[in-house]
Amino acid sequence: MIGRRPLPPWRAQSALGTSALYFAVLPQQIWFVAMVLVSGAALWRGGIPEKRVAVANVAAWFLTPLAYDRDLAGLQWGVLGVDALFLAYLLFLALTTDRLWLLFATAFQLLGIVTHVAMGVDEGVPALPYRWGLVIWSYLTLTALAVGAWVHRDQPVSTVAPSAEARR
Repeated sequence: MIGRRPLPPWRAQSALGTSALYFAVLPQQIWFVAMVLVSGAALWRGGIPEKRVAVANVAAWFLTPLAYDRDLAGLQWGVLGVDALFLAYLLFLALTTDRLWLLFATAFQLLGIVTHVAMGVDEGVPALPYRWGLVIWSYLTLTALAVGAWVHRDQPVSTVAPSAEARR
């Protein structure tokens, strides 16, 4: 191990045996900033569903580089698994809460799964469009969370009308 520096804390070991960077290139850095801003806003001002999706989104972001397969050009089965778990959680919340934005987030996440399946069905799909497709659906899912956090932000406590007995 002579000549090798220790890994910085923002790196994680991937299945490749090499370090997978969470924000090594500009698109990853932009995603990180957008995700932190939206998830932070959802945790700060959103309701319970928004807070849960924010935590799940950050967890999916953290797990995705750890799930990369050795074949970088082919279908990423590990990433598909992370995305499928996130989709299942979004679907559960969409069916059990009254949040309209969750339907959009679930639909965008489902389109990400369809992109994975397209890569699995036709291995002639180039890796770059496959990955950019996943990026587009991820940003749209994040946008749905941002809308949800904005629409369902903490409302000021309304005053309750006094009861008939209190007026006597």
